[in-house]
Amino acid sequence: MPKAIILRLESYLSYLAELKALGKTTATSQELANLFGISSSRVRQDMVGLGIVGRPHSGYNILDLQALIRDALDLNARKRMALIGFGNLGRALALSDIWNHGGFDLKAIFDQDTKIIGTDVNGIKVRSMTELFGVIKSESIEAACLTVPGAAAQQVVDMLATAGIKGIWNFSPTELNVPSGITVENQRLEQGLMTLSFKLKEVS
Repeated sequence: MPKAIILRLESYLSYLAELKALGKTTATSQELANLFGISSSRVRQDMVGLGIVGRPHSGYNILDLQALIRDALDLNARKRMALIGFGNLGRALALSDIWNHGGFDLKAIFDQDTKIIGTDVNGIKVRSMTELFGVIKSESIEAACLTVPGAAAQQVVDMLATAGIKGIWNFSPTELNVPSGITVENQRLEQGLMTLSFKLKEVS
């Protein structure tokens, strides 16, 4: 599925939750199109790809559409996640409820700082990096969130690949080299700020 469609489905899902909270039971293609400034026909094409056709004037049933989008994004399947790096960002992520939005369960946390190792975080003990391979194998962990410094990222990724990780959510400011069979989703916080800077210039 193209990344552009995935991003639209994610936004549709968030907006549908807002409409549902307001007590609405249906949403029109035009309402969804307004999210992106795209045509309602583009929205209808996205929906046809999910196997749903809206009713004239009333649109799509919100509960049905939410279920189809969640299924398309595989959000209902629980996936086990490890967090690598328990600095400021790692700590914030570990203590948040963000994992559930993607169908993930945080199962392990790793760091190399001896002052942090052994810390309890919502029932999860911060472990030493020396335990990474064994824990990922024994806990059947399939994805990892990487919040380590850029200089250490590739070495950690090599360890994760050897341990059998299939997906990486990368917050480290570096491009990762991964073998086939591993998918990487990069999050560049600094790029987001630069984009915001540009947009502020446009509206000022």
